[in-house]
Amino acid sequence: RIGKRKMIVPIKNRPNCGPHALASIMEIAVSRVENAYAKRHHKGSNWKGRTNINNLVKLASAHFGTQLKEESAGGSLARFVKKTIIPNRRYLVRVGSHFVSIIDGKVIDQMGCDRLESLARKRVTHAFWIEG
Repeated sequence: RIGKRKMIVPIKNRPNCGPHALASIMEIAVSRVENAYAKRHHKGSNWKGRTNINNLVKLASAHFGTQLKEESAGGSLARFVKKTIIPNRRYLVRVGSHFVSIIDGKVIDQMGCDRLESLARKRVTHAFWIEG
């Protein structure tokens, strides 16, 4: 179940961009995603949050009951935001080896909100969305 809109607090200096991006689009706590991922993939206590796209998509479906729909990828993040995003959809996007969420046209990662300027030229390799 997707919760009510709330700001996900950035957790800097950790490689947890995947859990952060998934938590952002689902509007749940990052710790819920991290704990579910760690349990599902048998991660030890020293795991810092590094993930991959296939495991995140499967986790969203299997553990949280959220079906992510695939969007065509390619091109820069700036172009993706300008040409592809549709209002009332939240996106989980992989740019290079980094995950971001796009909510209401804002690019969000664990470093903060409105990160499009610093990530604009990164290539979109995977993109998924949910209604909301």
